[in-house]
Amino acid sequence: MHASQILIALLVSGIPSTLAATIPGSFISRSSAPELSKLAIQPPFSEKDQNVDLQADLPTRPWRYETWPQFWIPKSCREEADVNKLNPTEFEVRDIWYEDCAAAWTVCRHGRAIESWDSILTTLGQVPVGMRQHVSNVLILPGRADAISSAAAYTRGSVLVFAPSFFKLGVLVHEFTHILDMVSLQSVVRANGYAEGTPFSRTKMWTSAYGNDTNVPTPYSRITWQEDFADAGRWAMSDMTHRGGLAAYSAGWTGCRHQIAAYKAVLGNLIFPGSGRCFGKIDTSRPVPVVLSNGDKDETVLAAAEAKKPVGNLVGTGVESIVLPPGAEDMLFVHRGAGANEVRTYLPS
Repeated sequence: MHASQILIALLVSGIPSTLAATIPGSFISRSSAPELSKLAIQPPFSEKDQNVDLQADLPTRPWRYETWPQFWIPKSCREEADVNKLNPTEFEVRDIWYEDCAAAWTVCRHGRAIESWDSILTTLGQVPVGMRQHVSNVLILPGRADAISSAAAYTRGSVLVFAPSFFKLGVLVHEFTHILDMVSLQSVVRANGYAEGTPFSRTKMWTSAYGNDTNVPTPYSRITWQEDFADAGRWAMSDMTHRGGLAAYSAGWTGCRHQIAAYKAVLGNLIFPGSGRCFGKIDTSRPVPVVLSNGDKDETVLAAAEAKKPVGNLVGTGVESIVLPPGAEDMLFVHRGAGANEVRTYLPS
């Protein structure tokens, strides 16, 4: 099976034309039946408690930043601004450096976003570096992503987009895990006879862990194998960092213990590298001119800014480029908040 066979099934209704135009019509489905049959553990995990604990348990890291020259923006940020009917000129773009990597992270924040720059950069820095290195760009919106089914957050390829109040560590770990599922375990996937681009979560290596459990971590986990893997990753993070592990959140956590253990076995050392430093980085998307609200380019300003055009996150850093496998850039996962349906992406059998 070739990666071009990747099928995107939308579990949400009312796909707007701005999004549907980017997805072949034959790839769109509105089936809402959960893909996994097992129920979530009881009593349920508390996402609210987890977010509070992750803020306390994951260390903060010093950061510094540089603002991009006016009228330049990463291509992915401009595209997502367009999808969400926002003026790209209203985004400020910053490169951020943390002490655990020579490469920078590029974040685009809308001027009306409620999250402050300090909050955004501190929270992003708390994501362990082996996980954090797998993002190209982060966008912070001023409201729900109305063009994508009123999304609270979504992942497109290696780009993370967040609506107000959802830029939290638990949601971040979930969304990052979608990228890890597609990118970080490809050598394992290929070594076990699967086609390049197959998500790890859709291999027997993951489905067998599920088969050995009586439950899934959350109701959200039932939607697809990818969502099961992503929410297992969210709670595996707490098992790896919180004193008392998952027993501190639910006496029934052992119902999904094989999924938690499998996640830690394949990704624990990658998320927390022994060196404590990045060992690669997905580069920011290329800089493109900002298109003004009237659709014209300010050629005079752009000509003056050409000498200061950003060159990317990796130039001159010695940090190796992490490249997405075939099909990964088109993968889309849409988070609409606890209990809501998502966009799901999968490979047909």
